[in-house]
Amino acid sequence: MGGDDPNTPVTDAAPRTLYVRRDVVNAAEIIAWAKGQGFKTTLPADDMHVTIAFSRAPVDWMKVGQSWDEEHTVAAGGPRIMEGLGANGEAKVLLFSNTELQWRHEQMKRAGASWDWPEYQPHITISYDPDAPALDDIEPYAGRIVFGPEKFEEIDDEWRSKIKEDS
Repeated sequence: MGGDDPNTPVTDAAPRTLYVRRDVVNAAEIIAWAKGQGFKTTLPADDMHVTIAFSRAPVDWMKVGQSWDEEHTVAAGGPRIMEGLGANGEAKVLLFSNTELQWRHEQMKRAGASWDWPEYQPHITISYDPDAPALDDIEPYAGRIVFGPEKFEEIDDEWRSKIKEDS
């Protein structure tokens, strides 16, 4: 970016890969619900989050801007579904609908972010346990979900090897 010289113009930030998430603030409530539904293991509370962007295409982060809110709450109720995501449904996730998160995702795409999937669906991964209960037998979590601030990072291609679950 432009240096200390006031005559040097400020330029755009160097584009880089982009991973944006919001961590779940009330993860303990969601973990308690999951255990009550029969999950033996879940992701740890500090790993529960919603992904907003996962762009392998380099993006100027400054053009992405920032969210209007530091903390974001998804009200209780509304559409909630448990589903298996991934090549073999290995990620047991809670799908939910939220206009704010969908809007931020689209804003990031307009700023140049890529997305590897046909559409964006907000979700929280609950577990990768292959012995998890049948998803059809689970009553989806219907309580409020509180998310902390957006966190911007570069993509870590080794993320899957770092997954650990708590029992």
